[in-house]
Amino acid sequence: MEWWVTLLIIIGALVVLFASGLPVAFAFMVINFVGTLFLMGGVRGLPIMVETVVSNIAVFSLVAVPMFILLGEILYRAGVATRMVSAISVWMGRVRGSLALIAVIAGVVFAMMSGSSMSGVAVLGSTLVPDMKKRGYSNEMSIGPILGAGGLAMIIPPSILMILLATLAMVPADKALIGGFIPGLVLAGLYAAYILIRSYIQPQLAPAYVPAGVTWRERARSLVFILPVGFIIFLVLGLIFLGVTTPSEAAAIGAIGAFILAFIYGGLTWQTFTASVSETFKVTAMVFLIIMGSTTFSSLLAFTGATGGLTNLALALPVHPVVLVIMMQFIILIMGCFIDGISIMMITVPIYMPIIRTLGLDPLWFVVMTIVNIELGGITPPFGLLNFVMKGVLPDVDMMDIIKAGAPFVGLQIVGMALMFAFPILVTWLPSVTGK
Repeated sequence: MEWWVTLLIIIGALVVLFASGLPVAFAFMVINFVGTLFLMGGVRGLPIMVETVVSNIAVFSLVAVPMFILLGEILYRAGVATRMVSAISVWMGRVRGSLALIAVIAGVVFAMMSGSSMSGVAVLGSTLVPDMKKRGYSNEMSIGPILGAGGLAMIIPPSILMILLATLAMVPADKALIGGFIPGLVLAGLYAAYILIRSYIQPQLAPAYVPAGVTWRERARSLVFILPVGFIIFLVLGLIFLGVTTPSEAAAIGAIGAFILAFIYGGLTWQTFTASVSETFKVTAMVFLIIMGSTTFSSLLAFTGATGGLTNLALALPVHPVVLVIMMQFIILIMGCFIDGISIMMITVPIYMPIIRTLGLDPLWFVVMTIVNIELGGITPPFGLLNFVMKGVLPDVDMMDIIKAGAPFVGLQIVGMALMFAFPILVTWLPSVTGK
């Protein structure tokens, strides 16, 4: 059987399983099991599949996944994140659009603590949007910045999805995490610049107001909630940047710090603890099932010759490698409008990464750019997941208004991707100097 026929059958079967409502990880497991039986020597191929699964999940770097999830869950459920957002607002002056700028800053800080974009949008949406509405902010300047900034948790370390993508792409997790730091800050800078410019051109979108007098004593008191969180961020990111710890070790230290901080603030109840641990187990199990399914899927494609056939086809195309990368990212962008980011990873990574390596392109650069593209899918219609999270937080707001509010930030993220594409050093520089 020709490789392209095999590939079409496999992709077609995946589409049918997705349409049936079967969870993504289980859909890939079914494909892997059936594919092994029919394409890899029948029952004799099953031990190979099992060995592949075990070798790909028995990796020390994956210890960071449950630790980062637990860290974010504790900070979120103990109310530390909400206190941090309120404390940041104390330091903002009378700048027009200041509440939208607070959303961006809080989104960056929350990303450095949580690694979950859905949690970021939920927290920022529930805490900031009501106050913005009272101040007369439009949807574009209240909901839009939160959709953009909340999604930064997928890019800025510690990002759970970045670790997952790096593992699937066989790129060092620590390098991928650090590689997302500068692109995340670039996107935040684009959001802030847009807010300032738009607020100046159309002041009615973010009406000026005179904030209640904030004394220096109140600002000093707010540091009680800001500085300790900054210390947690240092434990996670600073130690990785300095090369003192691996991501797994830093994640464990950060989780311990989160427990201590939640206890000091009085938010570490038995209910908080059990709910955080339970959610950590659920998400970790899902992530590991995804890794098992995707890595075995990669082996299946390689064994059937589909990977080699696609790579040879890509190399034979009369186009520059840059054009191929653009085509790959465009496909991910379109997929992001209809399916979730994890499904996109599992489908595209086994196909794309061999091509990227054969073309001699930097896998780290491609991985970070891909995660930005997948994050973009969270706010693109019609099925952007973050749009639905925002709808859940703000049930009285029409979904179309949420989509319109996020549209400018879709454009800004495309600009950010273009900058990463034109200047790969934005991704590669920090990992190259980290730990030296």
